[in-house]
Amino acid sequence: MKITLATFQQNALSELRNNCDTAQQLCKKNQCILSLSAPTGAGKTIIMANLIEDVLCGSAEYVKQENAVFLWLSGWPELNEQSMNKIYFNANNLAPGTLISISDDSFDEEVFADGKVYFLNTQKLGVNSNLTKNKDGREHTIWETIENTISRKRERFFLIIDEAHYGARSRGTENPETIMQKFVMGSKDDNLSPLPMIIGMSATIERFRKLIEGARAMTLPPVEIKPEDVKESGLLKDKIVIDHQKGGGMVMEMAILAEAANDWIDKCRRWEKYCNEQGEPKMVKPILAIQVENSGGSEPSKTDMDECLKTIERTTGMKFEVGEVVHAFGDPKTDISVYGLKVQYIEPSRIEDSEKIKIVFFKESLSTGWDCPRAETMMSFRTANDSTYIAQLMGRIVRTPLHRRVDTDEVLNNVHLFLPYFDKNTVENIVRDLNSEGIPSDIETGSEVQTLHVNEQFREAFEWFNEQQFITWQIKRNRINNYLTSLFALTNLLRNGGWDAHASKQAKYDIVAMIKGFIEELKKKGQYDDAINGLRQDIRVSNEYDTRNGGDVTTGAERTIEATEYDIEKNFRRAQAQLAHQDLGMLYIKEFTLDTFVEHQLDFILYSKSERSMKELEEYAKRKFYELKDKWRKDISAGEDKYKAKFDGIVAESDEASQHSLKLMDPISLPYKDSYKKELCHMFVNQAGDAFFELDTWEKGVLEEEMKRPDFVCWIRNQQNKGWALCVKYEMDRKLKSFYPDFIVIRKENDKFVVDLLEPHNPAFNDNFAKTIGLFNYLKEEKGITRAEIIRKEDGRFLRLNVGDSMIQHDVMNMRNDDDLNYLFRKYK
Repeated sequence: MKITLATFQQNALSELRNNCDTAQQLCKKNQCILSLSAPTGAGKTIIMANLIEDVLCGSAEYVKQENAVFLWLSGWPELNEQSMNKIYFNANNLAPGTLISISDDSFDEEVFADGKVYFLNTQKLGVNSNLTKNKDGREHTIWETIENTISRKRERFFLIIDEAHYGARSRGTENPETIMQKFVMGSKDDNLSPLPMIIGMSATIERFRKLIEGARAMTLPPVEIKPEDVKESGLLKDKIVIDHQKGGGMVMEMAILAEAANDWIDKCRRWEKYCNEQGEPKMVKPILAIQVENSGGSEPSKTDMDECLKTIERTTGMKFEVGEVVHAFGDPKTDISVYGLKVQYIEPSRIEDSEKIKIVFFKESLSTGWDCPRAETMMSFRTANDSTYIAQLMGRIVRTPLHRRVDTDEVLNNVHLFLPYFDKNTVENIVRDLNSEGIPSDIETGSEVQTLHVNEQFREAFEWFNEQQFITWQIKRNRINNYLTSLFALTNLLRNGGWDAHASKQAKYDIVAMIKGFIEELKKKGQYDDAINGLRQDIRVSNEYDTRNGGDVTTGAERTIEATEYDIEKNFRRAQAQLAHQDLGMLYIKEFTLDTFVEHQLDFILYSKSERSMKELEEYAKRKFYELKDKWRKDISAGEDKYKAKFDGIVAESDEASQHSLKLMDPISLPYKDSYKKELCHMFVNQAGDAFFELDTWEKGVLEEEMKRPDFVCWIRNQQNKGWALCVKYEMDRKLKSFYPDFIVIRKENDKFVVDLLEPHNPAFNDNFAKTIGLFNYLKEEKGITRAEIIRKEDGRFLRLNVGDSMIQHDVMNMRNDDDLNYLFRKYK
């Protein structure tokens, strides 16, 4: 495929591929059902496209099955078109003509052809559909085509149910009412057998379970992608910001639309600036999506669209041209006039790639068949009764335009929804429905967040801070990759980014040398021939059960079977895949002559099965990975965002705790409530030059003391779990955890900026000792910070323990528990 899969997608694909192998064996006698459950934005279609390409075209690990056939079933024509387009534009190896959309007018085949992927939707399978009737010269109904394919190609016939929740209301197995259930349960009325092998795709596994409820099938464990994996990948917007009514005042539609227009034009400027700075080959051009009410009489909508366009033009100062404003109404699918402008109809699936489009009016047509990451701002004139529909719609626009998180402008990681007819209570319904839709983005209401930009007074300090590339940590639940996979991901990045063109080749030749050394050692010890024979041969034995004589068991004679060339080739492919899909086996074989090809395939298989060799290989990969990561971290982090994002992803997946370079964003967003108080000298402020926070008495007191220092410049609220915040790792109860010191303080000593980390922390908490050790260890690695304080209050004064002080560090190294920590506070107070 042309798209490089994220690690969680690669893992899901591998698991799904293995399940398919199992299903192909099981479905010879039984119906077998497997499934992929993944939240919105996880890339279900791309994963499935990779699976299809693996099956039909083969891969380093799998032998191709040219005689396999796929039927892709969805609920709507738009979904079929979008899926087909995604596969067409991203597949590398599928032959022309592989993808076929089944036409209800012209399709008439006895059986589905080998090596093809057919697309069908339930809208074409109703009682009045041409496909389901023998008329107008049609020789075969679609049901006959499917049944013939089942009987002739049973274990080679894959059914993919796309977005399996459509029509998933089960009424029992005797009389399944939904069209999709006909494929699962079979249909006597249509002479259709249950499809032998079914792969379900759904946002949540519960939806697919409802569809297959009552099926007499063998069901394999679902392949599940966790929402947090998608969220960490940067494939989805970090936040959905919902703007709604706070009180019960009058609804001001056009005033709110003007705010939405301002938000949209601000996004346009930000994306233009970002793309130019980063040298992006394609400019991101945001769309303002406006959901209007249904038709009213002779008008296409009850919403005053003339006033809408007038408001947008007045607010933005723009005069739109034909083609810049379009509509996607299901009715009428013709041009309409809005405020004197011809507004053309466009199919939802074409919106994303039509770069001229700036404004889209729509009703209900965009909840399916439409993924539009460019729709950064949306305004809805719908009422509070439509919360479920709006939540489904948000799933279409939360994807990130560049398939990665933006590291310099937090606003570009958000999507903004304006709802004039919703209040706090009805917005909660949307939040609930967003969660049920499997959308892992954080959800904030407009009244709960403040967007802050750099205070120009502190611009110099901000830029200096980012130049330092202070260490920050990311803690994951567990490691995703082994070090070999991470090593080659990093070396490929170094080559593509122009930092080190030879790192990948050098690592591969190192590993080939390790394979040679392993084989030579076996030969020196006289163990090689026995090891190779052990691979080539398998000793088999049969047990006989005498059912007539009480189940007596007798063991037959042993027999030896030889591996075929096919068996050797398949195991060789598996060994190549095991070693990070880098064709290391072929590189090893090229060192020798062609007539010993199979012999050296066996060498490579033997190496891959040696536990000691695999352990040594992982140690080599780990050592080499960290060597290259440490060497190039600052250079990559100072480069283009697309490389920094890939580097951060590779590092994050290499270990449970991964080290990164910290970079503040501009602007940032922080929590906000009416009860928050204005605080001075914060590096980031709103348009009025203010910033508001909720500080407890300790935090307030610590800041006041800092501000009295003659060298104080400014401070930053180090907000937990923000991508731009400084994270320290620490260990507690044998688990690695994240720790965000409350304040980052910037001072100026001898005309040079310095950074301090301050953490007011209640001694009653049980994590005091662990966090102190974590902060101490952080300073051992980050030499650019020398003042990091754990702070507590006793007898009306603050006690500060600076773990960056050389005298205190000696005592901290010898601490063993909280009692020792308490002693140090008394000693240095």
